[in-house]
Amino acid sequence: MRLLENLKNKSKQAAIVKGADYIVRYIQKDPDKHFDTMMKILYSLDTLFGNKGRFRTFMEWTNNNPGSRIWFTNLMTREPGQVSAFVRNYLGNCSLKWMEIADETVEKHGFCPPYSILVSPTMRCNLKCKGCYAESFRQDDDLDLATLDKIITEGKELGVFFYTILGGEPFLRFDDIETVAAKHADCLFQLFSNGTLINEDVADRLYGLKNVVVAFSINGTREDTVYMRGNGVYEKVLDAMALLRKRRQIYGISLTLTSKNYDTLMSREFLKFWEEQGVVFGWDFLFMPVGKNPDLSLMPTPQQRVSFGEFIKRYREQEPFYLMDFWADAPAINGCISAGRRFLHINSNGDIEPCIFAHFSTHNIKDCHLIDALQSPFFTFIRMNQPHTDNLLRPCMIIDNPEILREACRRFHAKPTEDGAERLLHDPELMQAIDRYSEEASRVIDPVWREKYTYKIDSMYARKRSYGEGIDRIEYKLNRLPFLEKIKQWAQENPAFARAMLDGLEFSSRRYGTDPKRHSLFIKPVKTKQQKEDELSI
Repeated sequence: MRLLENLKNKSKQAAIVKGADYIVRYIQKDPDKHFDTMMKILYSLDTLFGNKGRFRTFMEWTNNNPGSRIWFTNLMTREPGQVSAFVRNYLGNCSLKWMEIADETVEKHGFCPPYSILVSPTMRCNLKCKGCYAESFRQDDDLDLATLDKIITEGKELGVFFYTILGGEPFLRFDDIETVAAKHADCLFQLFSNGTLINEDVADRLYGLKNVVVAFSINGTREDTVYMRGNGVYEKVLDAMALLRKRRQIYGISLTLTSKNYDTLMSREFLKFWEEQGVVFGWDFLFMPVGKNPDLSLMPTPQQRVSFGEFIKRYREQEPFYLMDFWADAPAINGCISAGRRFLHINSNGDIEPCIFAHFSTHNIKDCHLIDALQSPFFTFIRMNQPHTDNLLRPCMIIDNPEILREACRRFHAKPTEDGAERLLHDPELMQAIDRYSEEASRVIDPVWREKYTYKIDSMYARKRSYGEGIDRIEYKLNRLPFLEKIKQWAQENPAFARAMLDGLEFSSRRYGTDPKRHSLFIKPVKTKQQKEDELSI
């Protein structure tokens, strides 16, 4: 493929490899004394890769808040070999190198490679947790080792070096994961796990790999965990963390906010407890109405979403714990990041899905290259409708803007990849419940966006786009003619892809604003000087 040839030899990897070990030795020798100098070195990497301040912005946030300074020091003073791999792979490849390759890919080919690829090698699990979608998938489909390696090889050709491994329970496939992690030592692998299969042997093997970090799935307190996961699981998680803590490993937690554990997750004492267990990062998801028979009562209310998001933003600035919520922090990443915008998911059958929760597909990795899925009409349509609303606090095409997923699946005959997924498209009772939820989310969250996020609205106006690369609904609204010229350029290489872009953009242009309950108009078309003069002359 001509596209792939253009992406080769685009790294300043030698500088990262040479500097990583030095940076780690330097900061670990005297963390307090050497922190500021270390940050200056890391700032310089932004210039080296020509990334126009994007990497530097995150590093400045890290430097400017008392909690984040301590957090980054804690991270950089874990086991030296793993920290060196983290600097090389995450800061170097996953971030800086990805940005460099992404800029060229956008310019030449009209799409931004995903930042991370999510892979579920198996949907088998040793637990039966309430509300988990994994049990809705076939349990006899596992990705074979060759296909798992194919995904990573093709991803690296596109500049993707960050792989999140889910399931099911990934440690049921740890032998194969260990094999690909060792082969692709320039990548970072993050394993979302229930933690119950990590023993001394597994911990030793993780220690030897260096480029694998574990995110433990946590429901809340011991009582919450017993309710959701069963007896004894909470204690096994603590035991597994102790094994990794003894080896000074980097590890985190994954939380799922529900209406039932809201009070627990809003507790500073709860988060401090996990800090004390050695956790340095955390991801928060909302309970989603997916799977065979989702319990909608577990969905957090829109007000709970707002309150929790504001709570964790304050917490991570004050405490040494980086916690991110994919809804409340959506403004930082400019909206929904599915369909390859920043990530996609490949399930255990090889189906390429737009999101870990959107279980629909038109392509299978066993039959195509990743590029085929990224430039498919299904994925392209979703991206051209991003951000799905002008309010980036309501980013989701499942629970906030459900008409997008429904329309994309209808237009392109996306097939359900799990038992029960079709209910999101055809079950009137479930669809009406989600519609009511999305309307309530708009009523509650839009005023917060209007009051507290004017700077984001101003930024979109100034940049004439939402995402850094553009190629989105906002760019089509605010900068249409230059955008169309770029599509003409991309059409020379791939006419079908260009037509799919125009199809999605035209749909978004006609659709947005037709639903007064959910389509809040915070971004309005900017009239040119000539248009204003023409109006005055009428």
